[in-house]
Amino acid sequence: MSRAEQYLNLAAEVRAKADQEESPILKAEWENLAETYVHLAEQSGASNGGATYDPIQEMLDRAKVKKKKR
Repeated sequence: MSRAEQYLNLAAEVRAKADQEESPILKAEWENLAETYVHLAEQSGASNGGATYDPIQEMLDRAKVKKKKR
């Protein structure tokens, strides 16, 4: 499961909590959190094109280069 899929699953879970919430303020906060997860999913999907800095991926890429030089 990709990061984007994980964020979308979290958004769905949070929206379910919002649907069950009686307080309008808390409902709005759950919905805001769900939207934040959707935005993270979009950014995570865009990072596949190299648009976002990913320090872990950089470390993996460096390790591959060092391994090839050996």
